[in-house]
Amino acid sequence: MEYLFTFLFCFITVYLVYSLVVVYRKKGFNKFKNSKQMLYFEKAYNIDKEKINLKHFAQSLALTNAFIIAITCTIIEIFESLIIKLLVGFVILVPLMLLMYKLLGTIYKKKEIK
Repeated sequence: MEYLFTFLFCFITVYLVYSLVVVYRKKGFNKFKNSKQMLYFEKAYNIDKEKINLKHFAQSLALTNAFIIAITCTIIEIFESLIIKLLVGFVILVPLMLLMYKLLGTIYKKKEIK
């Protein structure tokens, strides 16, 4: 039960902060349009930002990032040693980012075609 609270707390915190700073703030959203994250999705998955709804994409990315961080935080809470936490966090974070970004890129590439 403790891990569920950790997951929910991390997920909600990261999602709200990302949404407030990037998605709903005009200055943050304008920076997002030309950010390295957006450039990554354009290059890696050939997503044309002119053909998708960028607000929806930013929301989806906020949910994805919140999920990645919350899962990583929840799993590293199992371990006691700081060094083990860092190693496990890195081992979990990188594949989870690649997997979730691949999933998000594939979904938005299909939406772009429609």
